[in-house]
Amino acid sequence: MSWLLVILGLALLVGGGELLIRGSVSIAAKLGVSKALIGVVLLGFGTSMPEFVATFGAAARGANDVAFGNVLGSNIANVLMILGASALILPIATQLRELRRDIGFVLLSSAGCFAWIVLGGLPKLGAAVLFAAFALYMFLTIRADLALPADKDIAPATMSVPVSLLLAIGGIALLVAGAESLIRGASDIARNLGVSEALIGLTIVGIGTSLPEASASIIASFKRENQLAFANIVGSNIFNGLAILGITGLAFPLTFDVGAAGFSIIDGAVLLVATVLMFIFATTRKQVARWEGAVMLLGYVAYLGWLVSRAV
Repeated sequence: MSWLLVILGLALLVGGGELLIRGSVSIAAKLGVSKALIGVVLLGFGTSMPEFVATFGAAARGANDVAFGNVLGSNIANVLMILGASALILPIATQLRELRRDIGFVLLSSAGCFAWIVLGGLPKLGAAVLFAAFALYMFLTIRADLALPADKDIAPATMSVPVSLLLAIGGIALLVAGAESLIRGASDIARNLGVSEALIGLTIVGIGTSLPEASASIIASFKRENQLAFANIVGSNIFNGLAILGITGLAFPLTFDVGAAGFSIIDGAVLLVATVLMFIFATTRKQVARWEGAVMLLGYVAYLGWLVSRAV
């Protein structure tokens, strides 16, 4: 039964990613907005729904270590695993205009996770600052995009906005269902093999809730929709670190014993270094090259190896 859940989850992720990309590109064409904006808002935030549900639900149950581990593990996987894999498929072209605006907010998102480990929790004021930063980011992003001329690279839409939106929402729903099915199946298999709960949380759950982003970004790369692939990662990490932690922190007291929970300051440092590396790669030659994607993937494999060695 567990293996069937894994297979079903993978199928739903592929199908959902395809629907979401088709709907998103069509919406961008119909509304005359850039693919980057659609990638940040619709793909980035839509594919982050599993993280939001998992984090908020865990905090509501008092499982703050699980709530935080989900966001931390997901953001690391987004940058190193997903962006790395997407760049290996096709070098990802980037726009310096968006990068100048996004870099501060993504770094704040990563710094918030690092500070949570150092402080052993997120105070209400810190949560309010994170959510306020998210609101400011959305305002600046939408205002900047509406001031730009129409994106000439977008082909004419063949579907109406309602149909395109329905397609995109359906894709998000399939991605969420696929991630849930895959996480359940993989977690059951891991427990049967005697893998610890801490390792399951840092790897299977963290990676599992990132699978919608992975599916959307990798399919976008195969379809040569580079702006969607990169914007999806940026939007997802901003939403995870600013909106999800901000909203959850305002609703529940997010404190825990860092050592007992199994986290290390190295986890936060990995996210910060990965974020800085992502923007260094993105600004050199205005693209993330294949060899840079390979470096990211190797970094993620090394991090997973360290997690396993720490857990055993």
